[in-house]
Amino acid sequence: MRIVATAEVPAVARRAFAPLGEIVVRASFADEPLTEILIVRGTRLDGATLASLPELRAIARTGAGCDNLDVAAATRRGVPIVYAPGVGSHPVAEGTVALILAAAKRLRELGTVVEHGTWASRYEVVGLDIEGACLGIVGYGSIGRRVARLCSGLGMETIAYDPALDQLDEPELVPFEELLERADVITLHCGLTDATRGLVDRRLLARLKHGAILVNVARGPIVESEDVLADALASGQLSAVALDVFPTEPPRPGHPLYADPRVICTPHSVGLTARWNEQVFGALASDVQSVLAGGQPANVLNPEALSADRTPRPIR
Repeated sequence: MRIVATAEVPAVARRAFAPLGEIVVRASFADEPLTEILIVRGTRLDGATLASLPELRAIARTGAGCDNLDVAAATRRGVPIVYAPGVGSHPVAEGTVALILAAAKRLRELGTVVEHGTWASRYEVVGLDIEGACLGIVGYGSIGRRVARLCSGLGMETIAYDPALDQLDEPELVPFEELLERADVITLHCGLTDATRGLVDRRLLARLKHGAILVNVARGPIVESEDVLADALASGQLSAVALDVFPTEPPRPGHPLYADPRVICTPHSVGLTARWNEQVFGALASDVQSVLAGGQPANVLNPEALSADRTPRPIR
């Protein structure tokens, strides 16, 4: 069976999919028309690409979002998209807390003091007290809830905004404007939609508490551009930024934002732990096998693609 991954996969993924076949890694599908199972890692999969894969039987999506997939086109083709919701929530939440701490304690700047031997300048770098600081969580789903629990344990006051929710006991659910005014640290955990694309723009940043910290581990295009962040840092409106996702990926390495020592970056990988790999690829392989056997996968983005009269097709 022809199994293609759009980016490199770990050994645990190859072991999980071994009963179905060997995984090959291809950034382009131009020469892979015989692909039957497609493992999508970050790559955009549009209708035209799907049309070039006539043998495709299932798509396995490793991440939480589906904004890079043409779900409607896959459904029309009768190609189910399996995924593993919730599996990565805790690793991403832990990574979020690590970024919050790194930004608040200005670890990149302090590391530069040691690296450059400017020892006396260490007194000029003053971090934020986490205990008692207000954390504003935008998007209170599985990841946001875990971040709240972890940060509450650090003594942070946690508030949240999520238009899909009406009431929360803990943390406090507040209007968006109030969150922007109160939060010392804002962390983004909302999905990428028409309403959230470009949400963080100059006008929003101007409404933040002066010197706030912004953390984004959700989707890069929620931030309008690197320029708006660079300008907010230059003015002091933001005191630090931590990013695991970027307006364009991979980001432009020459942009001044990434040279600023107040910016902490990870390459869209803060939640990719050993346990995450094992659980995600195990779940995906199991669900792909269910699809091929004519069964019901545990998690499928487009159940409409699973027709009632499906018959198992042999694994070649």
